[in-house]
Formats: sequence, C-alpha cells, structure tokens
Amino acid sequence: MRSLTLKLSLLFTLVALIAALVVAIWVGTTARTEFDAYCAQSCDMVECLAEGTGSDEQLADVGSLQQGYFDALQSSLWWAALVAGILAVGLAILFSRLITGPVNALKASAQRIREGDLTQRVPPGPDDEIGDLAAAFNSMAEQLETTETGRRQLLADVVHELRTPLSIIQGNLEAWQDGVVAPTPESIAPVHEEAVLLSRLITDLRDLSLAEAGQLTMTRETTDISGLATSTLAPYHERATAQGVALLLDVPKEPLPPANIDPGRIRQVLRNLIENALRHTPQHGTVRVSALTGPRGFVLIQVSDTGTGISHEDLPHVFEHFYKADPSRERGRGGSGLGLAIVKQLVEAHGGSVHVESEPH
Repeated sequence: MRSLTLKLSLLFTLVALIAALVVAIWVGTTARTEFDAYCAQSCDMVECLAEGTGSDEQLADVGSLQQGYFDALQSSLWWAALVAGILAVGLAILFSRLITGPVNALKASAQRIREGDLTQRVPPGPDDEIGDLAAAFNSMAEQLETTETGRRQLLADVVHELRTPLSIIQGNLEAWQDGVVAPTPESIAPVHEEAVLLSRLITDLRDLSLAEAGQLTMTRETTDISGLATSTLAPYHERATAQGVALLLDVPKEPLPPANIDPGRIRQVLRNLIENALRHTPQHGTVRVSALTGPRGFVLIQVSDTGTGISHEDLPHVFEHFYKADPSRERGRGGSGLGLAIVKQLVEAHGGSVHVESEPH
C-alpha cells in the first residue's frame, strides 16, 4: 500500500470504528444490566399493587424507578463516550508517531547536514510517500557529500598544480637575484615554460568553472566542420613530424551537415583532444582526426591515436578534473590536467555528448 493518504484514511476510519464499537459494547452491556434490574423491581411493585397491598408511596416509586433507569442509561452513554474518546486519542497518538517518527528523523538529519555533517543518512522508510521522501533525502545528502568531496579535492589539486611551477620560477629568480646563476637564455627557457604552463592552468580553470556554472559565453554560427577541423589541425603538423607521429585527417567527400556551434569553443575542444593524443602517442605512432555524419543529422568527430591506451579502471575517470592515468609521466608533458574535463563541458554546452573507448596495450 503506497498511498499515505489511503493509509491515513483507513487509520482514521479504524479509530472511528473502534470508538463506535466501544460505545456500542459499553451501552449494550450497561443497558441490559440496568434494564434487568428495572424489570425485576417494577414487577415486584406491580404485583403488590395488583394484590391491593401496595401503597401510594410504592406507586410513586414506579415513576422514580423509570427515571433512575433513564439516568443510568444516560450516565453509561457519557462514560462510554469518555472511554471511547480516550481510546481514540491513544490510538491517534500511536498512529501519528508512525508518521512523525520518520519526519523527525529527517528533521534531525537535515539539521546535522546544515551543521556540516554530510555523512548523515536516514533509515529507509515504508513503501509510501514517507519512504520516497527518505530515499530522496538520502540521495540529496549523498550528492552534497560527493560535491563537497569533489570541491575539496579540486582545491587540493589546484594547490598541487600551482606549487610546482611557482617553486621552479621562485627558485630560479632567487638564484639569479643572489648571483648564484647568471640569467642566460638556457636558464630562462624553463622559467618561461613554467610561466606559460601556469598561465594555461589559470585559463583552463576559468573556462572550466564558467562552463560548469553554465555561464560560458557562446557565439553560435553555422560552421563547416570539415574546414574547422582542417584549419585546427594545420599548426600541429610540424610538431607531429618532430615527434615522429603521423597526423591524419579523414573527412568525407560529401559535405557534412552544417553545424550551429561556437567555432572558437569547438576549436578549443579539438585542440585539447589533439594535444592529449600527441602527448600520449609514441614515435612512429598515428593520430587520426575524423569527421562524419552521425545519427539524427549530428556531426561526429573522432580523435584516435595508437598510444599506450587507457586501462578499464581509468576509463570512467578520464573526464574528471586533474585526473591523470599516469601521474609519473604527465608532469613533463605540459598538460594541466583539465583539458578533457573542459572538452566534456564544452561539448555538453553545445547539446552534444562525449565518450572514450580504449584498450591498454
């Protein structure tokens, strides 16, 4: 029985029936007893009057006997109503606790969550609206805890990512200032590289926070995806050649459906994916960018590589902030750890979706 309204209606009806039953039993028992006593006494008086032995006082007693019977019957009704009322109140309190108990537990848990204890949960309720409310509350509390854990982890990751470039920049500046090392193009280059990485990290953090908040500015226009992919890929050919990696573009001969997108943001998506693929593709490998018509007129863009692959354990996490399947190698590759998270947010902001498939090699 899932409906709380139906349960309450049945409970109220049950209380009313029990009260009526108590009144009926009480009045029936009392009325029978009083009536038997009335009949016995009245019969004695009638016999006396019939034999001529009764007096006027006995005749008057017949009327008082009737009045006494009615008074006793009325008194029994009052007592029955009192007992039925007390019983009804007791049952109402008992049944109300079945409802107020889970509600009070929800109230107490909500108060503890407000005070910062996000681990609070309530026991599963009955199979009705109260149970649904308890399940919704637990789901909300779990989401709050997950969000808070993610926020703290993001803050810790940001601090960690900022510490390394700042330490390198600070160390070199102090060495130059103290005259330990002379500033030369060779010693300035790594400092500049760390400054560029730091700037990129800050820009990525800003873009990601705006995208997650739904406040990222989008300037949509009808765009040729084939042309966008070609122009985005062009600056990476020299880098790919230097790494010994083949960078290929596959587009169909037939024109792709025009896409209503923000070309700057989708270009950012492609850049992040291409840079990620180049970072993880060894020499003599291949990075391939493909554009084709997907289902329902969507445009499908694929970026594949022949890198080391991603383990099944890491696949669900590749679009998370600062997630690095191989932290020992990521630092030296210039990644901020936010590229794929930004890809996911930008694609979803366009109404699309993104997923990854991989097999570890």
